[in-house]
Amino acid sequence: MDDRDLLDRCLRRAPGAWEEFLRLHRGGIEAAARAALARAVGPVSMDDVEAVVEGVLLALVKDDHAALRRFAGESTLGGYLRAIATKVALNHVRTEMRKGWLRFKPLEEVAEPMAPGVADEEAPGSEAVKAALDALPARDRLILKLFHFDGASYKEIARVMGIPMNAVSPTLIRARKKLRVLFGRGR
Repeated sequence: MDDRDLLDRCLRRAPGAWEEFLRLHRGGIEAAARAALARAVGPVSMDDVEAVVEGVLLALVKDDHAALRRFAGESTLGGYLRAIATKVALNHVRTEMRKGWLRFKPLEEVAEPMAPGVADEEAPGSEAVKAALDALPARDRLILKLFHFDGASYKEIARVMGIPMNAVSPTLIRARKKLRVLFGRGR
């Protein structure tokens, strides 16, 4: 069975479809939530991970499954769900920070390698990308991961990194240039 068929069954509320969806995708959602939280705040509690997972599941069924209906098939369903989980995780961090319950890690500690099992499928050259990212300074790793892996907006990146929003684009450009140099493809 493919993702589109499963989604169609979920949207029609076919018996057992939602349970199958959870069996197939809950682990990926949880791994993405844990990875996004860990990049932002360091060691995370299971309560925070579960709060994010619940937030993702609520977002998926809200307004008659509007988020699932928006899935256009331009990526894998797992990738789409990871992007949603990352956005929910960043919103969770922002909310909990305002309450004073979470603290960000120092930038030197933030950009750890991606948690195992986060990606459903490894893209060609992904080991080279991970190695190049690991060779970058922590601040550059963080901004690249937030923007490219987590899909964070400039506003979210500015808040997470503690920089002005108008500094996000130049910082991102410089980090990309450093990454291209590591690949031997740029100046």
